[in-house]
Amino acid sequence: MDLNDLKPFDPADVDETLTRVVPHGGKIHLLFPFVNGTGADPKYNSIGIVIAGPAATVQDFQELTLKIKKAGEGAAWRIVFNTPWLIRPNEDGGAERARRS
Repeated sequence: MDLNDLKPFDPADVDETLTRVVPHGGKIHLLFPFVNGTGADPKYNSIGIVIAGPAATVQDFQELTLKIKKAGEGAAWRIVFNTPWLIRPNEDGGAERARRS
């Protein structure tokens, strides 16, 4: 994947298309799967909360968004296709794009 394919992503845009509702251990979890590209090797990860019912509410998405923003502090959220990535800010291709402009 070329880092120039990654588009800026705002955690406030999280909705049901980017999350999964998963029952596990007697609880229902709202998960936001993403690729953590801040380390030496990219790894699949997720951020989640426990929700009260079988479907996420607006409040659930607001709570999840806050957790996603907190996880992204000091990093940058990007998206390619339907896959969010968390990357180091200097890896978003911005400098390369600016040089070519």
